[in-house]
Amino acid sequence: MKYANFCSTVSTNVNIGDYLQFLAISFLYDQMGIHDDDVYYLGVNDIIDYNGDKIVLPVNFSIPHFVKDGRIAFSPQIIPVFIAVKLGTVNRHVDLDAFLKDEYNRSYFMRHSPIGCRDEATYNYFRNFGIPAYINGCLTAIFPKTRNFSGENIVFVDAPKALLQWMPESLFNSPIIFMSQQYTFSEDEIRDYRKIFEFVRSRYDFYKEKTRLIVTSRLHVALPCVAYGIPVILAKDVVDERFSFIEKYLPIYNREQYQNIDWSPKTPDIEYIKEMLKNLAINRIRHAMDSAKAEKKLTLMFEARDKQKSYQDPHTAAHRNWHRFEEYASKYWAPKGNELIRYALWGANINTAEYWKNLIETKYPNSKLSAMFDRYRKNEVLGISAKTPDALQDMPDVYVVVCAVSAVSDALALFKRLGIEEERYVIVSDCFISQDDINEKRLTVK
Repeated sequence: MKYANFCSTVSTNVNIGDYLQFLAISFLYDQMGIHDDDVYYLGVNDIIDYNGDKIVLPVNFSIPHFVKDGRIAFSPQIIPVFIAVKLGTVNRHVDLDAFLKDEYNRSYFMRHSPIGCRDEATYNYFRNFGIPAYINGCLTAIFPKTRNFSGENIVFVDAPKALLQWMPESLFNSPIIFMSQQYTFSEDEIRDYRKIFEFVRSRYDFYKEKTRLIVTSRLHVALPCVAYGIPVILAKDVVDERFSFIEKYLPIYNREQYQNIDWSPKTPDIEYIKEMLKNLAINRIRHAMDSAKAEKKLTLMFEARDKQKSYQDPHTAAHRNWHRFEEYASKYWAPKGNELIRYALWGANINTAEYWKNLIETKYPNSKLSAMFDRYRKNEVLGISAKTPDALQDMPDVYVVVCAVSAVSDALALFKRLGIEEERYVIVSDCFISQDDINEKRLTVK
């Protein structure tokens, strides 16, 4: 049998936690005694047209990335093993009811069932359509515990800005490091996946070796760091359903709960869960045994967790900041009456662009989408070719709506360099704590 793994995502600008999911499969192969030189590596974009040897591909990624014209579109040369997949995603919006009602899709998933689901919402979707499934959570929980844990830093990794007012003063006396999971690889780097894998390993090695506490909104920081044995505070302004399973491992605080955060968290013992996840995944890849009992045990374990009252779907949660735009527009746009308002979206994919254009132009019919800014993509969105953000200096009458987390720091630096006043822009993506925020806070607590 020949085996495969993913080696790249669909973009050069990525959350490097996606690559950690691929490294989790590499870790499983190592445990199985499968040498890396014997593994086929494919980009997510290669899955549809792959035409090589028949291969087994463990899938722990978002299903909408493998949908074409409404149907699941794996090459017939690929035997997928759905280990930890999710149906909900931010960047690619799919009508899930229509998708799973499609007879081709249902038959495909039935043939490759049971479907290991990362979250409970995905599990419920498959089960509601009669497709055997189980809750697996994310495979990044399987990494070994760090034995020589001696870090001294508090590391903020894309931590929500709203946490600032609830942070205890004692934290400001500790060494604090700021990092982000968003990273932009060059096209050359994307072609050499081994260098990317090494970069991602080094980033997580840093967490293991230099950290005594992680504060983050990122699932693929929180979960692997719990696996390493590092204390973690997981805080996210709005918690969507992709995060639901992680409550089995540690608390997840939404914005209304920030005042209740335990800033000296204990690290849970999850070694028994690791073994269950690892053994089930290996046996499913090998087709070595009937794993129905293990699947049921995992599902019951995740379902028995202490649950939050409700979760939003990822697409809605990612676009929840309409109120932020409305506060901005009522202050700067409303007084203009019927005067034409030209605006640009920065960092918007097709789904994000459609969402914001519809909302903005419904509320402000005198507004017009006039430009798309993106530092890395040059394709058309909504019929408008993306420009480099530096073009803003030649557009003195254009207002900017910053849509992507990955664009925020770049945007703020550009606005400062060009002397653009706050009435000309609004940030509607998540905002994270920065070194400047901590420096300012330190001055107030002295």
